[in-house]
Amino acid sequence: PARPGRYLDVEATLAALAPVVTHLAPAEVELVVREIAPPIADAEPARAEAEMLLAGPLTLVLTDPREGDPGPWILPPEQLATMLVVRAEGEELHVALDEDALRAYLEELVPTLAIEPVDARFHFNDGTGQLEPISPSQEGRALDVEASLERIVQELAAGNRYVPLVVQAVPPRYPDTATAEELGIIELVAEGDSYFIGSPSGRDHNIRLAASKFDGLVIAPGETFSFNHYLGEVSAEAGYDESYITAGEQLAVEVGGGICQVSTTAFRAAFWGGYPIVERWYHHHRVGYYELMGAGVGMDATVYSPHVDFKFVNDRSYPLLIETEVEEAAHRLVFRFYSTDDGRRVEKEGPVISDETEPGPPIYQLDEELAPETVIQWQSAVNGLTATVERRVYDAAGNLLYHDTFVSKYAPRRAAYHYGPGYEPPGE
Repeated sequence: PARPGRYLDVEATLAALAPVVTHLAPAEVELVVREIAPPIADAEPARAEAEMLLAGPLTLVLTDPREGDPGPWILPPEQLATMLVVRAEGEELHVALDEDALRAYLEELVPTLAIEPVDARFHFNDGTGQLEPISPSQEGRALDVEASLERIVQELAAGNRYVPLVVQAVPPRYPDTATAEELGIIELVAEGDSYFIGSPSGRDHNIRLAASKFDGLVIAPGETFSFNHYLGEVSAEAGYDESYITAGEQLAVEVGGGICQVSTTAFRAAFWGGYPIVERWYHHHRVGYYELMGAGVGMDATVYSPHVDFKFVNDRSYPLLIETEVEEAAHRLVFRFYSTDDGRRVEKEGPVISDETEPGPPIYQLDEELAPETVIQWQSAVNGLTATVERRVYDAAGNLLYHDTFVSKYAPRRAAYHYGPGYEPPGE
């Protein structure tokens, strides 16, 4: 219970002493003591509030959970006790939840509950000039921390210990109801292609799978397109097969071999579309597939997630729709870009070839599993060289927008052979 305090009233005591001191005789003077009333006379409201807040666990739930969602989140009384604060209001003490502590708890749930919205994917119908959805859009979700905090405080005050969190729907940028006119996706503005004739089955499969990751994408104005971002995981679990990749001086077998056919084709579409290219890497060696059908050397783009990427910027005022297609008979991969043509024009110069170098002597490797004296060539020799390609992009009025120089320095590659027991390689 509350008890009053006391203090010595110095001034009153001195006043009582004054007449006694002047007589210079022994005397008793009673000290003047004042009583101090306790500032908080009644702590009962605080006790009742604390008991109510700690009467049981607090359970937080999602009203419309999706498959795989976490929860519920149960805060036992012991945890709630660490979030209580005591405040004086007039002559009474009150206990409440510390909103800063509860807010910090809710903010930890934000990434757990966040779901990114999914844009629709489209094809452009050249006959009707309309967009046709090929995969639907999906709303995202975000935890509303402040609204959830307010609801928890209100519900606890009302004696409710089972509280639904407040989540907000996050709309996609491009819903499946979007039209060509609304987005300004009304015509073909660029195209890039490459050929993969003669590709092994694993490489052929990987090209088709990787190309499908980009079909129907809509890239926002000002957005930097990242090939690796939209490509996603490259693994056997993601459906990719093993095939040859360029690795140093020799070819190697790895899951995902052939994906660079897709990045090369995307690069060519961005090149001819006049889009600013902010990241492009050439291969260590020349790759014959990328020079088929007169494509010329120096027009490839290698990728190796997550370190080596291909990126360009959609610098137009309208979204950019990407379509991919594999033409079966020709083994031709095509990237088509649809948007609104702003009249820009692209000029290419080159490739200018320099620093051509011949490869060294062939490489021979023993393979105990081959038949005796058998020799198999598995890698052909390729000259090294430097290829320089220039691009100039002009606007509709003929003003120069961009002048790019793409320099590709390809190393020579030696021929390589596997041989069985009993064979003696030349020079040994």
